[in-house]
Amino acid sequence: MSLAKRIRHFLQDSRATLSVEAVLIFPLLLWAYFGMFVLFEGYRTLGANTRASYTIADLLSRETDWVTPSYVDGLNDVLDILTQSPHRTVLRITVIKYNNDTDEYELQWSHATDGMDKIVTGTLTEIMPFVPIMASPGVAIVVETWMAFEPFMNITLDSFYFESIVVTRPRFGPQLCFTALTPPAPECVPSS
Repeated sequence: MSLAKRIRHFLQDSRATLSVEAVLIFPLLLWAYFGMFVLFEGYRTLGANTRASYTIADLLSRETDWVTPSYVDGLNDVLDILTQSPHRTVLRITVIKYNNDTDEYELQWSHATDGMDKIVTGTLTEIMPFVPIMASPGVAIVVETWMAFEPFMNITLDSFYFESIVVTRPRFGPQLCFTALTPPAPECVPSS
């Protein structure tokens, strides 16, 4: 058999093409299969964080007593329980008030857990895109939560934090009061 016939025979031979195609496509199928698990786990984590944020905002909106640093730390524990996260969660609560005379939002107080910076007057613009237009003297409670997401397989994503921001208003009182002092400072009077 001549060399030209052998080359033509080799090029026309279709035996074992299924095996070759399977070897070529199998890593892509495996990557897509595990990538779907990572994607759905990410959506589950995001949903758990969002639902927990709404629950904590609702708890704060019904509060009629003083909020203390230990109370906020306890709410962070509630966040851990609601999300069932094996990773770190962070909570920041900020209360703002709209002043019609100055046409500006004023920071009433802010407190954060786990080393997160609290909102100060200079950083109030960070949360302003999420605050709706309010009537004077409107008070809003801004609850921000962060929940770490670490994919079980580093196929598609690196670790990062999901953030959720919920804005609500006090339901049973004119304002939500915070104190780190014992006895509380007199400038904020919760409705009891």
